Amino acid sequence: MSACQFNAGPEELAALGSVFHEAWQHVAPIDGPFENPHREWLARLILGLHRSGHSGDITQLAIEQFLATAPLAERAAGAGDSGALPVRSARN
Repeated sequence: MSACQFNAGPEELAALGSVFHEAWQHVAPIDGPFENPHREWLARLILGLHRSGHSGDITQLAIEQFLATAPLAERAAGAGDSGALPVRSARN
């Protein structure tokens, strides 16, 4: 994936970093070759939610979008039962 550009102040970066770390705790552990791509995907989801103007805590939305869009086989191989937060809509 190509790098994305993002301009933010220290407080905004700290807040987004906190969202990432909290969300990652709910979708991890993902070890091995899929960890870095999944970290990048989660970060891109968080940035997208932030850029689209979502106010307040976007952690739950990021978790839901990650669980809905990250390839299931890759997550199943490393994550097992991660104790993720419940998702609003079930996926078949």
